[in-house]
Amino acid sequence: MKRPYSINILLISILSGLLLTQCRKPALPEVTSPANTIPWSDSSSRHPKNAAYRNHIEKYRKLGFPGLSLVVRDRFGTWVGATGYADLEAKTPFGTAQVAKIASITKLYVGTMIFKLIEDSANTKLGYSFLNDPISKWLPARIVDNLPNGRLITLGDCMKHETGIPNIEDNDKFYLAVLNQPVKNWSMEEILEFEYGSTPLFKPRDTAIYSSTNTTIVAMIAEAATGKKHGDLMKQYIFRPLGMNNTFYQPHDPLPSTTAQGYYDLYNNGTLANVSNILPGPGNGYGGIFSDVFDMWKFLDAMYQKQTLLTPKSFSIMNTWGKPDDPNRYGYGSMLKWIERGPDAAIGHSGRDLGYSADLFWFPNRNVSFCFVLNYGTNGDSKLKEVFRTFEQELIDLTFQ
Repeated sequence: MKRPYSINILLISILSGLLLTQCRKPALPEVTSPANTIPWSDSSSRHPKNAAYRNHIEKYRKLGFPGLSLVVRDRFGTWVGATGYADLEAKTPFGTAQVAKIASITKLYVGTMIFKLIEDSANTKLGYSFLNDPISKWLPARIVDNLPNGRLITLGDCMKHETGIPNIEDNDKFYLAVLNQPVKNWSMEEILEFEYGSTPLFKPRDTAIYSSTNTTIVAMIAEAATGKKHGDLMKQYIFRPLGMNNTFYQPHDPLPSTTAQGYYDLYNNGTLANVSNILPGPGNGYGGIFSDVFDMWKFLDAMYQKQTLLTPKSFSIMNTWGKPDDPNRYGYGSMLKWIERGPDAAIGHSGRDLGYSADLFWFPNRNVSFCFVLNYGTNGDSKLKEVFRTFEQELIDLTFQ
């Protein structure tokens, strides 16, 4: 099973002197608060649970969250709120339209882009059989022959995390390289090279284990099949059509001044270090997108609430769940989360990075949705990790009321 960041945080702690020195010089621009213009007629103050939602985010700010913004749609309507700081050092308030890294939610956008390519078959010449193509059809032998299970897996296996290829985010050599070169922009092939010769975790399709390496392969195949950069494809098929003008793909796009700094408790003692300038391979299909909750909501609303972003056939296939990887199951780029809740499980994707966390989910059985961004990394074993999990569970319960 995956071990999200636990060993990598240990490595970071070992080199914390280097990190803390560099964290005093954040790579992000000086942070400003956004205008906070809400793109609809805001009725949050009249929402029956206005006080409850406000108290919820304030409770967790007091428990240690630097800053966050949240959008919820429940049976009473839509609520928007924010709290805390986008920049702790400068005391810059975290606005409702603050931009922050949404990390692995990038995978959901990449998966959606694949289905948009299929739907645009008149131009792309790609059909639904594209999902069953072996990766060897699109990638050169120097890559395929060096990847574990490289000659046995398909594009669809990569999208459903059923390849057996280890997770690059669990690779200690990769994280040591990141720490030695924290602002290096890694290429997709450089990312894959860290897994060359690795032992497969399982035979393809025997089970599922979440692996960011898979989505790098998906992005590479999209580029090989179209001759276009996968970031440009996401803009063409998703961001521009939905008007997601506050969505940026690091390092391919410059980040705006409204980008929140990202933090982590390196010593697990309540002292938050700015880790914004550590780049664990963004822009390679598995992470790197920065956005605000309103752009996230545009995607969530079109994909899940209105179900207009994809055709019914694509939507059904994308959300066909594969093998369980407790506590999740995976579709073709999508995630079924909180499966312990049975019919009340959620569809969408979570995002976790060293200094940021985000969620984008729809609960179909309850027809409620939420998305949020938080400028703190919650995959590492800090005191706030369990606090964050409780924050999520209490938020879900509150939306169901």
